[in-house]
Amino acid sequence: MPISHGDQLFEMIQSLTKAEKRNFRLYAKRIQGESDAKFLQLFDLLEKQKDFDEETIIRKLKDSNKSQLSNLKRHLYQHILTCLRLMEIHKHEEIQIREWIDYAVILYGKGLYLQSLKLLAKAKSLANKINHDILQLEIVEFEKRIESRHITRSTTERMDDLQAESETHSNTNLSIALLSNFKLALQRLFINEGHIKTQEGRAKLEEHFRSKLPKQEEEAHTFFEKIHVYHAYYWYHYLLQEYDKCEEYAEKWVNLYASEPKMIEMDMDMYMIGMHQLLVTAFYLRNYPVFIKTLDRFEKFRKEVYPKFNYNSQILSFLFVHQGRFNRHFLEGSFQEGTGRTLQHALRRIRKYDNKLDAHKLLIFYFKIAWLWMGAGKPAQAIDYLNQILNHPGKALREDMQAYASLMFIMAHYDLKNMDFLDYVINNTARFISKMDDPSKLQKASIGFFRRLINAKPDDTAKLFLDFRKKLGELKAEEFEKRSFIFLDIESWVESKIQHKTLAQVVKERYERRLELTL
Repeated sequence: MPISHGDQLFEMIQSLTKAEKRNFRLYAKRIQGESDAKFLQLFDLLEKQKDFDEETIIRKLKDSNKSQLSNLKRHLYQHILTCLRLMEIHKHEEIQIREWIDYAVILYGKGLYLQSLKLLAKAKSLANKINHDILQLEIVEFEKRIESRHITRSTTERMDDLQAESETHSNTNLSIALLSNFKLALQRLFINEGHIKTQEGRAKLEEHFRSKLPKQEEEAHTFFEKIHVYHAYYWYHYLLQEYDKCEEYAEKWVNLYASEPKMIEMDMDMYMIGMHQLLVTAFYLRNYPVFIKTLDRFEKFRKEVYPKFNYNSQILSFLFVHQGRFNRHFLEGSFQEGTGRTLQHALRRIRKYDNKLDAHKLLIFYFKIAWLWMGAGKPAQAIDYLNQILNHPGKALREDMQAYASLMFIMAHYDLKNMDFLDYVINNTARFISKMDDPSKLQKASIGFFRRLINAKPDDTAKLFLDFRKKLGELKAEEFEKRSFIFLDIESWVESKIQHKTLAQVVKERYERRLELTL
């Protein structure tokens, strides 16, 4: 057991639910026999604190000094983990299997080989049921060890089966390891370099994918082999901005889980990630039927299983479902409705999970909220959230998203007719974009347009908007500019100025035209 620092112990106690705290107190009294056990006293003191205060703890614990407190904290930390494990053992088959393996080790140590093998067979059956390839291999190797060292009267057929199982599980685990490594490499490539932006980059990635993709993917037959194959192909096509292919593999991913409900129960997070990827790509493609079907499915799933979610699953479900709700308003043009219940629910959840959300995820929410207010015709409220993005310390937000936030900031001030301030804002944004490693053509064209706009005579404004709309059409047709139009719908904003309509009206009319084509 590693040394547990006080703040780590405090954080763990604060994360416990009421039921977990109640169970721990019962557990502590049961093993200690006395309700005033020192580690239970420490638990009660830490549970009542709002901020960790070691000096107060030492003062309130009788006959304790700093050194004794350190040992007591370690003792308490271990007992909490033990109690949580006992609570979770019947909820998670993986924990149950590991316990049976531990029991088999104990039985083996006592020379009870046949009892040990019987328990291992039980564990293997459950591991097979939940597609846990690593545990299956571990169990088979333990069975082989027992069979090879002791006379168990097993048949030759039994020995042959163990060898075949060992080889199969070894190959499966190797395949999964190679595929997951490959998927992580593609994901890291996107994080470091973003989407492919040139034909040369495309050719290089295609060659890399063909030469490095593990050959095992062609023969993928187990559940997690298939999942990792779908994940690898998703990231490959995502890098190339081939969102129709992304949607295809995300859908395969979700449907594979749906075909085996037990696996959803085993790994709800991975299932939700798959639905999130499907929602994202359907949004990028403006594929409303797939988007709304997936969001409804996600909402229903979340409502049904929320009581079973652990804390991580609660956070993921919040991030994915609430982003989906925002994107639905962006697709439908229902911005005003979005500023009501959708926004208030999201803000409550942001406050609830504030200390668990990394800055990037939080700023992405602020970006979406700002666009929601822009669409609702409230640019001043949009600016409030954009200021939180632009004034955030460090580089929490991706460089391209920072640029889109700056462009939206300009759009909001233009809508408010803050012309005296715009020159300063545009110059700042132009400097930022010029220092970017690889700004998009849309970002550069937009800043040039805004510079011309604020210096133009009133009679020339309409022509500038028309010329810029034509330029946007040309850029949108370019293969590597697709993503630029996803994050900031400057096209609809420009159209609203040309048609003298609200942004919401333009988006809603576009949505209705697309919907008619699908009927």
